[in-house]
Amino acid sequence: MCRLAAEQEEGPYYVEDELVRSNIVEGKPGVPLSLRLVVLDARTCKPLQNAAVDIWHCDAEGIYSGYTQQSRMQGGPPGGPDGPDGPGGPNGGPPPGFDPQHPGDRPGPPGGMGRPPKNNPTDKFTFLRGIQITGADGSVNFQTVFPGFYQGRTNHIHFKVREGGQVSSKTYTAGHTAHTGQLFFPEEVSIQLMQHEPYSLHKIHRTTQAEDHVFGEQNGQLFIARLQPLHPGNFGAGIHAELVAAVDPTATPAGIQLMGGPGPNSGPNPGAPR
Repeated sequence: MCRLAAEQEEGPYYVEDELVRSNIVEGKPGVPLSLRLVVLDARTCKPLQNAAVDIWHCDAEGIYSGYTQQSRMQGGPPGGPDGPDGPGGPNGGPPPGFDPQHPGDRPGPPGGMGRPPKNNPTDKFTFLRGIQITGADGSVNFQTVFPGFYQGRTNHIHFKVREGGQVSSKTYTAGHTAHTGQLFFPEEVSIQLMQHEPYSLHKIHRTTQAEDHVFGEQNGQLFIARLQPLHPGNFGAGIHAELVAAVDPTATPAGIQLMGGPGPNSGPNPGAPR
């Protein structure tokens, strides 16, 4: 019996036509992260082969490639709107109006955007994004860095599982999305790593898992990766992370709307045994 993976929202920073590649670092600083995602067919509990897995996440300072200008508006690096000279204040406390009980309703740019809508890319950068195709064991592997955080969101990695397409021109085309999710980390490890550079240079308030609307409202506790330090006892020198997700390759779930809550066709009881 497999448990169908619950959906999490796509977020505003997805980019289509990511590159098919396993190493997505592009020189970005941070703790080295070797990530293994295993995809199972929820109908049979067997590995799902030939599925495309997209991943994307922010850098150590909370910036997404493709959206560097908009990412900075949502809590960029020191000197940005929520850096030591911005509304976040010199001590890295929460920005004015931040409500830890409703972190998803975070203040945005002037005019009060709240949770950011789906945005158009602002640049052609590709760091910390990539696609891999699952093998016979249903797994994909990526070399990246441990993600930072930004206003209203804790440390996380986005991923999609897509079926029925094909590799074309260094990307994956056609097909349909069978799952959209997010991967999280044990909170004690995130807290430890964020105390060191380059993460500590990001002076805004770090949103904890308890304050993160996606983690709290969209079954984030089911998507905490298993971690092992690459060097015994030292997570700061490199980490191996692994997560298993069971999806229905024949489904095209509506997923979670960007403003929170299930989409109109997301179905009841996400995460229920199948």
